[in-house]
Amino acid sequence: MVATRGTRGGFEAFWAIALLALMAATFRLWLPGSWTGTGDFPMVPLCDLGSVGLGQQAIRLVSTATTFAIVIACLVIAGRCQLRWMWPIVAVSLAVSVLLDQHRLQPWVYQSFLYAVLFTLAPRSESGQSTEATFRLIRLLTISVYVFSAAGKFDFQFLHTVGQDFLRAPLQWFGVDVSAWSVRTRLFAAASFPAFELCVAVALSCPRTRRLGVWMATAMHLGLLVVLSPLGLGHSPGVMVWNVGMAIQAWWLFAGPAPSADQVADPESRSVGWLAWAVVAMAWVMPVFERSGYWDHWMAWALYSPHSSRVSMQVHESAIDQLPKAWQVAVSEDDDSDRWHDLRLGSLSLAIRGVPVVPQARYQWALANRLIQQSQIERQVRGKVQSVSDRWTGERSEKWWTRPDEFQAAGEAFWLVP
Repeated sequence: MVATRGTRGGFEAFWAIALLALMAATFRLWLPGSWTGTGDFPMVPLCDLGSVGLGQQAIRLVSTATTFAIVIACLVIAGRCQLRWMWPIVAVSLAVSVLLDQHRLQPWVYQSFLYAVLFTLAPRSESGQSTEATFRLIRLLTISVYVFSAAGKFDFQFLHTVGQDFLRAPLQWFGVDVSAWSVRTRLFAAASFPAFELCVAVALSCPRTRRLGVWMATAMHLGLLVVLSPLGLGHSPGVMVWNVGMAIQAWWLFAGPAPSADQVADPESRSVGWLAWAVVAMAWVMPVFERSGYWDHWMAWALYSPHSSRVSMQVHESAIDQLPKAWQVAVSEDDDSDRWHDLRLGSLSLAIRGVPVVPQARYQWALANRLIQQSQIERQVRGKVQSVSDRWTGERSEKWWTRPDEFQAAGEAFWLVP
């Protein structure tokens, strides 16, 4: 069903429920570490909050308060009452939550923030329903997710790594060994994934092909659910819930006939303000600057796309016992017998918090800095900061650090680090 007068409030209620489900699936991100057993995993704010008088205890209290504010507001929205006043609470609480801990800047959090802002700015009827113009903007945002997600995968790194995993996982169930295929064949097969996603975006953009686009989007998300499930690549629960939500959203926003000329001309469907358009324009324009470092990878919908910047970290074997026991699951074996072990930040994030690590060198440097300071292993670590990979060759620039001063110098290149 296209979001019509009778279903607009229903979509808002649906997304509030989806946000609650996503937060439940990633609860270790949102609840105090003392409640979830993740207290050793550091919160990494966007800036130095101590400079404005916020200590760790205050940060934890505010963090818990914002989580409960989001939950209460979503429950009220799910009851389809006070829609006008609850979305600002969701938007502000999500923004504050990310300010307190960058790890919460998951792609669905950014998406929910944008929706909350649009619903906050939306002109509403006397019954409190959003206008059709607002839902046109929601549809534009949804299409942008598919466009930029596809664009990020037409990339050397995706085609040679994650794309091959996506290809291998389902075919091995049927006894097909893709390693026996030629390199050219495997690359073309991996490229079919972003090509299909781009076709979904095009189909959803055209009124005549929207129904087909809905079915294609559904097939794509269901396929991802299978590939990413424990039977396949075993991704985190939040990823699974988000794919379910996106599949349902496609039906809610795009299925059914487009609004008639009379509906569009209805006073209730009057245009939204310039600020709402500015939000959507930002969501469409800023991802263009992702590879140059002026926009975050996940905020540019670089999903399952390994071209992102990153930090690699190694710990000397003499320091391993100084790490909390829970962290040691992320320490690799010493394959080359040089007494240095990889400390995989991605594995650490999944093991402790149950979500992917933010694929951003800025965040990973700040996380590594906190891990080093907590464990007091400043002189027993080394590593490198890697840039975004080249789209055509997959090559990255690297900046190695072996001493504390070199590590701190590497962090000076980043904005928004505490």
